Amino acid sequence: MWKKNNCFFWFLLLFQLGFSQEKKVDTVYVYEEVIIRDTVFIEKPLAKIKVDKVILNKEIKGSKPSITLIQNKQKTIVSADTLIIKRFKNNIFSNLDYSLKLNGGISSNSLLKEFEIKNQAFLSFGMFIKKRVFNSNISIGTGIETSFLLDVGTQNNTNSESDLSGYYFTNDGSPKLFESINTKGFQLQVPLLFFWQINKFTPSVGVFSTFNKYQAKFIGSSGNLPLRFDETQTFNANAIYIGYLGQLEYSLHKNWSVGVNYSFASAKKLVFRRDEESFAVSKKQTQTTFGISLHYAFWN
Repeated sequence: MWKKNNCFFWFLLLFQLGFSQEKKVDTVYVYEEVIIRDTVFIEKPLAKIKVDKVILNKEIKGSKPSITLIQNKQKTIVSADTLIIKRFKNNIFSNLDYSLKLNGGISSNSLLKEFEIKNQAFLSFGMFIKKRVFNSNISIGTGIETSFLLDVGTQNNTNSESDLSGYYFTNDGSPKLFESINTKGFQLQVPLLFFWQINKFTPSVGVFSTFNKYQAKFIGSSGNLPLRFDETQTFNANAIYIGYLGQLEYSLHKNWSVGVNYSFASAKKLVFRRDEESFAVSKKQTQTTFGISLHYAFWN
């Protein structure tokens, strides 16, 4: 009996070994779907993104073009299938800023000082345009500014020590006797300015030309016989000043700013004109102004 059981055991063992299979390890394949967005949209101009450096990398054989952004010493690379770099030519109409100016202050004119008028108040309004050059902090600009010199009274020949006192002859030889000058005047100024923006401050310097207009009265002849000085005649007194100016602006808002300004100019002659009559007086005059201004900028 024992022999039969022993033989059966060995038979089962050999059967198991003969028909058993080697266990194989299955290979599991994991597929990952990767979606690449090739188009990069930048909402704001790169000049307004607070990054230290932007590098545009053109396509190199075997790699896609990319954009490298460096911010706070950290580098970010954005790849793209297509990178198109367009170069825009800088023309006279690009990088332009427009502004309005309201100005008020004190003017001192050597001609009026001869009539014991030391200072004269003025109000002015101007329109200006400037263009950024070299970089966004430096600009060159021009414009036109109209000033109204407020009236401080009419100064006549009897209460002055002015060189204007006396007789003059017009272009047709007609004699005129100076009587008075009206201090209420008008100015038209055209400046050329250079601006330098430093944070919220914008200092500027420049040169300008100003056309001044007053009114003066002379005693002349009406033409009735016998000829005599029997008529008071009104002449426009005009002078062209050339000078320099400086101003400092402080930005209150994106579009609003305030400023202070100073200017000095001189003229070499004074021209009197009425209808077809005119004459010029060689007389050096100087004018100094100090003002406080309010500015409003468009597309700044």
